[in-house]
Amino acid sequence: MTKHALTRWEATSLMVGAGVGAGIMAVPYLTQHVGLVGLALILPVAWAASALIHLMLAEVLFRTGRDLQIVELMRLYVLHGPLGTALLWTVFSLMSIAFLANLAAYVSGAGEIVTSLTGLTPRLTEFVIYLVSASVVFFGLRAVGVAERFGALILFGLVAAIALGAIGRPFHASLAMGGSATQWLIVYGMVMYALWTFYSVPQVVQGLGDDRRGAVNAILIGLGINGLLTAIVALIALGVSRTVTEVAILGIADALGPWAGTVGSLFIIAAFITSYWSVSLALADILRERTGISANIAWLLATLPSLLVLWLGMWQFLEWLRLAAGATAIVVALITIPMYRQARRTGAVREPAWSLGKWGSPAMLAVTLLALVLMAAGSLIAVE
Repeated sequence: MTKHALTRWEATSLMVGAGVGAGIMAVPYLTQHVGLVGLALILPVAWAASALIHLMLAEVLFRTGRDLQIVELMRLYVLHGPLGTALLWTVFSLMSIAFLANLAAYVSGAGEIVTSLTGLTPRLTEFVIYLVSASVVFFGLRAVGVAERFGALILFGLVAAIALGAIGRPFHASLAMGGSATQWLIVYGMVMYALWTFYSVPQVVQGLGDDRRGAVNAILIGLGINGLLTAIVALIALGVSRTVTEVAILGIADALGPWAGTVGSLFIIAAFITSYWSVSLALADILRERTGISANIAWLLATLPSLLVLWLGMWQFLEWLRLAAGATAIVVALITIPMYRQARRTGAVREPAWSLGKWGSPAMLAVTLLALVLMAAGSLIAVE
């Protein structure tokens, strides 16, 4: 039996920490156009689509029998020869830049909130956020798993506090469906974004070793928890807010009082930090595998630039790269479909302990492809 670096709950928490972020607070504002019933229809569809693409990557890893990150899996299965190698380095570069942009956004966003809560200088709060975030990742997968376990509990507790505070308040959300097809597509794209934890799948599989069923359950439950948190925040925001704001907690705080604003701010800080842990860990592993550098150097390259780009005044230049992060994620997910088919044909492990079975049929792959194309379309419309 392979020694597990993570417990099942820690692996699940890793998925939760990777997924909970700014997207959850953005969903309610978009949802007001389609209504709560509309969101109730979109959420399970988005969860199912997300589950399929995440589990495809998990099965690729099961069939490979080695703990590899997404870039090296692409090298193994789809990107061969001189052209494939050039494309592989291009994907690697785009992913690294996109990860950097996201990490810088986490440090900037969390630092800004801490500054507003404490009155400390932005540079100091950004440095503190960086230390709290990067220091955990330095100690590797096991440390991140433990930290994510506590981070997930904090996220649950903060959402529960807001939910309890909303009890007894007038609830005025309409159950009527509405909105145009475009507005439904935008909500779908944002919900998919809120559920996106794709790059943490290799860490979950690695952390649970030969417990393949445990890895599958961690992925499914983690996505389910993220969907539940998204639904709860949307229900509160649409139910009690006088005006549903672009960042949901602002409208909730206006209705419930300043304490809700503080709790919501703490929720966003926790969401940013837990996301930083998972994303920077994935980036460090990708850098180490692709370049052969040491784990410590990979950690430094995965974390320090996220602080330096803020301090060197480069954030305005990198702001647009946050859009590239979403685009890169979709491209990588699309590549996963042919990679999955190739792994089923040529993977070293012919009969893995778990597989998608009929859910990995060509028809289901076509449905997954459609779901990803719609996600891309919804994201692009939302940006406009």
